[in-house]
Amino acid sequence: MFLLGCASANKGKIEGTKWSSKAATVKGKSIPAGALGLEFRSDGGLVYRIGPQTLSGTSALGGGDTVTFRLNQELAGRKTHAEKIAIGEDQLTLTDSDGAHLIFERAK
Repeated sequence: MFLLGCASANKGKIEGTKWSSKAATVKGKSIPAGALGLEFRSDGGLVYRIGPQTLSGTSALGGGDTVTFRLNQELAGRKTHAEKIAIGEDQLTLTDSDGAHLIFERAK
């Protein structure tokens, strides 16, 4: 009863998908297309590629657009990150806790 309005907007959209970043500028830093990659495995596993570094862990769907990443090593001083993720047909928009936006396209 109390879960009304708390369902994940990403359920059924994110599991078993792979994404590659589009070119962007974040905090004044240019990020080339394909520099970042996300893989959300069907079993809840997560692979996050940041340039030459590959982080692994798990992802958990939260209420609304929230997806929590639990990484095997620290990223920006933390292992746990609650991100906002909106998924369209072939596009994923990730907004991190400080408001930075990254756009990914479905990897082929």
